[in-house]
Amino acid sequence: MKNVRNYSNDVGLEKQLISTISREILIVTGCSGAGKTSVMRGLEDLGFYCIDNLPLPLLQPFSRLVSNVRNNLPKVALGIDVRGQQFFQDFILEIDRLRNQSKDDLKLKIIFLNSSDETLVKRFQETRRKHPLVSRGVSLLHAIQKEKELLEPIIAMSQIILDTDEFNIHDLRRWVRTSFDYGSKQEVLVNLISFGFKYGIPIESNMLYDLRFLPNPYFIPALKVLDGRNMEVQKYLFAKKDVCDCFDRLISYLKFALSKSYQEGRFFVNVAIGCTGGKHRSVSFVERIGELDLDHIKFLVHHRDLGKE
Repeated sequence: MKNVRNYSNDVGLEKQLISTISREILIVTGCSGAGKTSVMRGLEDLGFYCIDNLPLPLLQPFSRLVSNVRNNLPKVALGIDVRGQQFFQDFILEIDRLRNQSKDDLKLKIIFLNSSDETLVKRFQETRRKHPLVSRGVSLLHAIQKEKELLEPIIAMSQIILDTDEFNIHDLRRWVRTSFDYGSKQEVLVNLISFGFKYGIPIESNMLYDLRFLPNPYFIPALKVLDGRNMEVQKYLFAKKDVCDCFDRLISYLKFALSKSYQEGRFFVNVAIGCTGGKHRSVSFVERIGELDLDHIKFLVHHRDLGKE
């Protein structure tokens, strides 16, 4: 007998799934210059689907997309900027409408970022950005004060109000991770690059290590034609005390530095390890490091200059 699929049961199952999956929309807003971009980037690092400056008329249709289980968007963050007085009136209207019409499984939370007038003036002067309310005959300070006046109704609607006067970029990302991680495991992605100094230093490197002081397998005839991926080359190198001491010290520092990177919310780091030609010593070290199993760390291995000789 042919297996007949019961589509009515599928529809019922989908409704049941939608009702049990909790969806969340974070709206990030506040004073211009208070750190919205940094917070949005931090949320993106945590797996939030982030959209900056979604037009307000699209907020309702977008919320319906989020609440649909088929779209696989359980965590969404929307960045909202100042766009004049009419914007604020529309924003309040749309948020009220969304809260009144949204289902119980859709959670809406507003994060408001605030800073003192002095801090905001300093930030705009340092970055040379133009405040959105600055126009001919309007000073920066007056624009900041005018924006705060317009923002007062939104502050009253917000679930989280964060004063960012004492926060730098790393502090904001750490706060985001602490507040919205929800137990997901974050990892620092480490791009390990072996290279030869004779071909130049990788310009993208965040950390740079020079191994040219170590014994060079290039001068051993049987090893010259091999490279650092070969076990014979690695056996030659790591049989020497100086090489092992160097490796252990390098690993100790990497653990420390990458742990600090994780704490600061940096989730991608380029580590360049070089020798003369990028064939033996640096390749051996990168291969060995790439095999390590470290908490919160995932290694990618890239041998930039292999084959160039």
